[in-house]
Amino acid sequence: MYGHLDKQPFGEGWNTDPCDPVIKDGKLYGRGSVDDGYAFFTAILSIKACQELNLSHPRVVITIEGSEEGEIDDLQYYLAKFKSELGSPNLVICLDAGGDYTDTMCITTTLRGCLNFDIKVTVANDNMHSGMAGGMCPQPFQIITSLLSRLQN
Repeated sequence: MYGHLDKQPFGEGWNTDPCDPVIKDGKLYGRGSVDDGYAFFTAILSIKACQELNLSHPRVVITIEGSEEGEIDDLQYYLAKFKSELGSPNLVICLDAGGDYTDTMCITTTLRGCLNFDIKVTVANDNMHSGMAGGMCPQPFQIITSLLSRLQN
């Protein structure tokens, strides 16, 4: 499990206390269970919950960095230094998250970074009767799924 433990200040320029979720002007403000110092506790409590429920779990390595995002020199150093102890994980759970939207609940699944984009596929300028162009126009849905598959690969 990976996370970081930086803390954001509270005071001038901040809308709410970081420890109390608040809905203000229809928007949710606050910290989740994964960001800004909570990752370590979330990792420990998730293992404890498995143990208390008598659920098995594999070996868990908790890696907590002390730098803010983008300043990962220390993380890279320690990952290289302790590579033999870390082994080759089958799964990395990233206990760090962010949301880019104020009107939608966001669930993030990336370890570092986020990719947002708009995509539009146009195959014709006007509607066509199937007898005039049937089979001649490509299907926009097939084009989009092909493009997204290429991005994923």
